[in-house]
Amino acid sequence: MHPRGGHAQGSRSWYQGFVHDGRPSLTSMAVATIRALYTDLPAPFAGAHDPIAGALVPRPLSLAARLAARAAVSDRATGLVHHALGLASLGMTYHVALRTRAIDDALRESLAAGVRQLVVLGAGLDGRAYRMDELGDAAVFEVDHPSTQRDKRARLRAARIEPKAREVRLVPVDFERDDLGASLAREGFSADEPSFWIWEGVTVYLTRAAIAGTLHAVGAASAPGSRLALTYVPPREPRIERILLVGGRVAARVIGEPVRGFVAPAELAALGRDAGLDVFRDEGADAWAPRYWSTEYEGIFEWERLAILERRAG
Repeated sequence: MHPRGGHAQGSRSWYQGFVHDGRPSLTSMAVATIRALYTDLPAPFAGAHDPIAGALVPRPLSLAARLAARAAVSDRATGLVHHALGLASLGMTYHVALRTRAIDDALRESLAAGVRQLVVLGAGLDGRAYRMDELGDAAVFEVDHPSTQRDKRARLRAARIEPKAREVRLVPVDFERDDLGASLAREGFSADEPSFWIWEGVTVYLTRAAIAGTLHAVGAASAPGSRLALTYVPPREPRIERILLVGGRVAARVIGEPVRGFVAPAELAALGRDAGLDVFRDEGADAWAPRYWSTEYEGIFEWERLAILERRAG
């Protein structure tokens, strides 16, 4: 895929980590399973509200999420389930639940300001078009490989799930050849109207060139005031970084998704500026946990940060 605005090295970039022979990747299925679990957990942990997530994953994963949630029969049991899963996953279950809520809130902020177009890059098992009432006046453009879209559509049809968005437009792409802006325009996307973009949980698998190429493609297709919600993994102190890279290489052999490396906040900001996108907000779990849960989670391990980039005028 050669994004509009040059940077052909962005080819096959934004969808990596989602597609395996036309089916969602193990990573995207794990994320959907965590969302299903945190949807069923009682307050205060039910922040990642995604009632359709369980219908989008294989039955064993959906059942595991339901069983874990059903073990939370009291406040104490809920806390034990929550903390046990966080410990076993090195905090990844915390992170996915908090990240989901943070992106949802960023999207709500733009919708409240009048944005009526949402683009989800590498949509995979993303269910926002089918669960967020706030999208009732918006068009959602799910960009993905055609075979992945067929798989998701079949799962939704089997579960009789209808969209909450005004309309959902599937944007099929040939990742080797298609231009992102042109593909979206063919499905009715307007580059002259503000939009909100989601690019979640992908950049850690990409090279700098691929990240830059995708940012340029988004910038070229965005009207001023449009925003991009992008997650990225910042550098760590050397010992932790080595552990994460070794773990990433092991995961790559198991699920076929190699970890490429880390991006510092200042470096991401520079890449964004070069594409006409300025940092509007950049925060991580240290801000999300006390906001959505409680101050006892201060110091939670930060797997990723969430940057909200805004298309500048001119």
